[in-house]
Amino acid sequence: MSYSLIFLFFITLNVFAFDKDFSAINDRVPLEFSLLFESLKLEVKTPSEKIRMIGLCKDLNDNLGFLQKEHIYMLMKTEIIKATLEYKFNKVRQFDMNTHLLSRLEQDYKEKKTYLNPFSKWIWQSILAELNHRAKIGLISSNSFDAGNFDGQKKAEALRFQRYLNYLFPWIDKMDSLSADGFNKFTKDVSWDIVERINARSILFKRYASTSAGNTQTVVINIPQKLLNLEPTDIKKMQNDTMPLSLAEQSEKEKAEASVEIDKVTPLDMSTISDDLAEEIEKKTIEP
Repeated sequence: MSYSLIFLFFITLNVFAFDKDFSAINDRVPLEFSLLFESLKLEVKTPSEKIRMIGLCKDLNDNLGFLQKEHIYMLMKTEIIKATLEYKFNKVRQFDMNTHLLSRLEQDYKEKKTYLNPFSKWIWQSILAELNHRAKIGLISSNSFDAGNFDGQKKAEALRFQRYLNYLFPWIDKMDSLSADGFNKFTKDVSWDIVERINARSILFKRYASTSAGNTQTVVINIPQKLLNLEPTDIKKMQNDTMPLSLAEQSEKEKAEASVEIDKVTPLDMSTISDDLAEEIEKKTIEP
């Protein structure tokens, strides 16, 4: 390879690598979106995925930037939780919900957590926290869960938990059956769906929710200028996956940085995520 080609190769890598400057602005988005965003950065591999992510982030800035901070926060948080719960799974195995299953999942998480990306960890920790809460109040025991075994007020809670499991079992199936890498790849697909959904909702907000508009345009996601100034020919090449991929060392560096950030989230922080998840499910499982 000639010197000029080597030079061009590394310049191109520098332009299209996702570095720390491409980031969600944490004081304008909920924790869930920050985790999803950093995880998606880690998991996208091809130039076409990268250009897709840049385009979606630009759209989010354009469509959300006019909203007040609290409305951006509410929209993102709600859509992430709802889209995660409502994601369409192809096949779902049935499980006996008991303390044996819970213990197995907790042990599995200990073995996989080092290799899970931040958003995958959020899903694992949220579901485990909720199941542990149900075990603490006596709904999950060593026997297989059966709502018919409860009476009185406990019966009402058990029936609600039974409906709740319709949303949890598909995720428990993936948690139980997939490797850490497989789970990360699966949550990448879920993440694309969520970002598309947030963007679609943001367009509706922009069109109809004029009362939510602020006085100034804000930036939700910082996109380096070099990524905004791509030439049409470069965009076309990336869409056809003909641009060079990022260096493996860069990917590993970003994974290490993301792991440091997720480790800063304490169990107390994660419990609030579980509370939000539970609140959204409560809305879905209340009898009409």
